[in-house]
Amino acid sequence: MHTIYYFSGTGSSLRVARQLASAMGADLVPMAEAVAQGPAPKRPAVAERQCVGLVFPVYAWGLPLVVKPCLRLLPPPDASAYVWAVMTCGDDVGRTDRELRRLLCACGWPEVEAVYSVRMPNTYVCLPGFDVDSPEVARRKREEAERRVAEVIMPALQQRRRGLTDVVPGACPWLKSHVLRPLFNRCLTNPAHFAVDKTQCNRCGACSRTCPLGAVRPDAEGYPSWERHCTHCLACYHVCRRHAVSYGPFTRGKGQVNVERENRT
Repeated sequence: MHTIYYFSGTGSSLRVARQLASAMGADLVPMAEAVAQGPAPKRPAVAERQCVGLVFPVYAWGLPLVVKPCLRLLPPPDASAYVWAVMTCGDDVGRTDRELRRLLCACGWPEVEAVYSVRMPNTYVCLPGFDVDSPEVARRKREEAERRVAEVIMPALQQRRRGLTDVVPGACPWLKSHVLRPLFNRCLTNPAHFAVDKTQCNRCGACSRTCPLGAVRPDAEGYPSWERHCTHCLACYHVCRRHAVSYGPFTRGKGQVNVERENRT
């Protein structure tokens, strides 16, 4: 039996997870559900699962803040399970693969046998010089990602190949993951910086419905407000076609991507 745990903000990781799940006949389980449920001793363990996958985006050259508690909550697979991970990124991942291995080892998971990175369209727009890709670049990235999953990642996973690390660390990966990332998380992931332009917001609730963690909730007037457990995925910004959502002055004039979410009943 195959299970893929995933987290996705704007939908890039969901797209990859769906492609993998379809090819493997795997169950898709949102990581955010595990976070919402909290530690649950009665939750079924995955001891009998033959293959356990993790799919998530890279934020600031590291694990998204929400992924860490989720991995701590998930019951470790049996020691014989084949564990793999696919990380989506705009360009590179720094040392995220090593961070993932250390965390899972500390949580009692068996060794991660294969880790891959997949480049997807850029979605981060909260710093000067950072913007979404042009439509042509975004289209090319999506096509290349589908080919990479189909031609490189899937065959390796089906063969249960072991000891694989196929990622793009980028230039100065240690500096990015161990120096710039802590500064980024400390200074630039504060939900207090989100704001809503009430002259543009029509209180449709799209931002609240789109948030994968339920961290965007309507206030007494129906306008969005952001709670502390926001993981800075920017789905709320990208889904608002009226550009009513902003993150300080940094998102002014920036582009948007289409947000893809899984329909769950």
